[in-house]
Amino acid sequence: MNNSNADNRPTATFPPRLFPSYGDLLAMLGIFFVAQVAVTLIGALVLLFSGRGMVDLEPVELGRFLALSSFVSCTATALMIWRYRRWRKAPKIHIALGLKGLNPLLIGWCYLLMMAVSVVLEPLYELLPSPNQNFGRGVWAFMAVVIIAPTLEEWICRGQIFGSLRSRYGVVRSLVLSALVFGVMHVQPVPVLNAFVLGLVLGFIYHRTNTLWSSIILHALYNGTAFALTVAGYGESSFRELFGAHESLYMLFYVVALLMMVCSLVAIWRMVHPKSDTAAAATTPNVAHQPQIESELTAETKKNSTEE
Repeated sequence: MNNSNADNRPTATFPPRLFPSYGDLLAMLGIFFVAQVAVTLIGALVLLFSGRGMVDLEPVELGRFLALSSFVSCTATALMIWRYRRWRKAPKIHIALGLKGLNPLLIGWCYLLMMAVSVVLEPLYELLPSPNQNFGRGVWAFMAVVIIAPTLEEWICRGQIFGSLRSRYGVVRSLVLSALVFGVMHVQPVPVLNAFVLGLVLGFIYHRTNTLWSSIILHALYNGTAFALTVAGYGESSFRELFGAHESLYMLFYVVALLMMVCSLVAIWRMVHPKSDTAAAATTPNVAHQPQIESELTAETKKNSTEE
């Protein structure tokens, strides 16, 4: 319906911009970076006034610093995205936190898929600049990498961002967009590429099980493996280096990982592709229209009986 001004000239009315738009996606990503930079600068200033810098921290102190900063920055990000969604009058989303959908077999399969992806993409990672992954040592470093980061990042990326996208764009596009955001959040080239693929799997398991605990556990398992390898002194070693002179065994290992990755991704695609939903809907009778059809047939029968 058009509005009219004082001269009775019709003026067009424009519908409100649907949420989330691509601009909203960039805004939520910007909120994350603003929180990260602000918390890091505040922490660096606190250290500076105490006469120290981040380079002067011992491994255990660095782990404590990163645990505290990641908790504060991710919590602030989650709260600001929540406020942003309210300001945009976004539709409400339900972040599932029940335990009913937990599936250990599915979590194990997705974990093996993640490891297979790491093996397959490793030759590409070696062409990119090596990332700086010094997260310290000790209990606080473990808390930061294995508990705080998986929990809060999943709440933001799968719960808030993927949940918002899925309500408008459907599953497939939402998986890609939320994984892209998750990748960009990691800034450095290797973690960006790795986190993008990781985000696809994490989004899939959250959608499939309908509980955020599945993606949190899977994320924690993956980060825990990387943390354990780093503590054991293998953080900078590639899978090829771990096999040493056994090149043939490495090639066999690589081929098995490649086959598993391809088969798993095909299976995931079939599970989430909208054509499967369309086909299921086509084979399901439309029960909602049956009473109307029956009433129309009854009315027609009565009419014919009267005419006779």
